[in-house]
Amino acid sequence: MDDVQILMGNAHHKLKVAKNLLGNGFYGDAVSRAYYAMFFAARALLSKKNMYPKTHRGLISQFGLELVKTGKFDNKVFDILNRAQEDREEADYGLLPEIGKKEAEIIISGAEAFLAECETNLRK
Repeated sequence: MDDVQILMGNAHHKLKVAKNLLGNGFYGDAVSRAYYAMFFAARALLSKKNMYPKTHRGLISQFGLELVKTGKFDNKVFDILNRAQEDREEADYGLLPEIGKKEAEIIISGAEAFLAECETNLRK
């Protein structure tokens, strides 16, 4: 199994966990896992190009430059990664109340679209 397959396997696992957490009312944790699903999928696409950013922000920035700005990845789908990263930081480190069900549903739906777009790109 190569890096891309391992990373996409991790992405799908995190998304499955996110859905389970959502179903059990753990919305902040669901958002965190959905973000990591997208994070691993983004790493898979970048690793296919032999790019290995060291930070979360670096990954998002490099992904935007290499795939979104070049028209190889849908900008609206990419936007959910940015939103999820902010929500994940709030869920994991913030002092504000827990993330709500509606926001968690939006992020998980976006993560599904993000992984699907990544799978499409990987087949090219």
